Amino acid sequence: MTIGNMPTDRRSDSISQAVEEWFGITADPDNVQKLQAYLRETYGTENPLTLKKVFLSGEAAGFLTVNETYFFREPAHFSFLWDFLPAFEKYGLRICSAATATGCEAYSIAMLIEAYNHSAKNPLLYHIDAFDINPQVIEIARKGDYNTRTLREDGSRFHYMIQPFIQKSEKLYHIDQSLQKNISFFVHNLMDQFPSQGYDFIFFRNAFIYLTPGGRGRSLTNLCA
Repeated sequence: MTIGNMPTDRRSDSISQAVEEWFGITADPDNVQKLQAYLRETYGTENPLTLKKVFLSGEAAGFLTVNETYFFREPAHFSFLWDFLPAFEKYGLRICSAATATGCEAYSIAMLIEAYNHSAKNPLLYHIDAFDINPQVIEIARKGDYNTRTLREDGSRFHYMIQPFIQKSEKLYHIDQSLQKNISFFVHNLMDQFPSQGYDFIFFRNAFIYLTPGGRGRSLTNLCA
């Protein structure tokens, strides 16, 4: 990829192509402009080496990825998982929360399994791998501090599962860190080969909708190969 002294619109096209290659998404033009401004203000250049640096470091992800998430989003997914839990009592369960953003999905999965275990004859052993390309949102997930928008009407029938694990203040929810004994939060790019396979369930729909056709193919290959 060559940027050099190309006109701004040509440089934007090159950055957009890089976004699709690295992240598997179609870049929003406004976000590309914000990234361009950041490159100029922080590094004084938009050359390919600098662009590669901000992609590898995760800096670019903060401008280009969508981090929309909340507890028990897409409740049908959690109903589906609940129905299958008895089948895994003997074997344990490995789950992936791909492109987890700030981690609400991963915590929701853990809360659901803990609710199941509360009354199960044979409590279920489980582990959740939860990753995102954006280091900033992974740090939020590890801290477990959320604003009140992360509890919404969508999924409210599962909210009773949250109560044992949440501490409330006026404008903030803090998730009990005991849940993290069964969750690994880490930075990873869906476009790269995943270091571990063999999951029983992969939660991915909320990220999948943002990917290009090529990005969908690559990410599914990496997750399921």
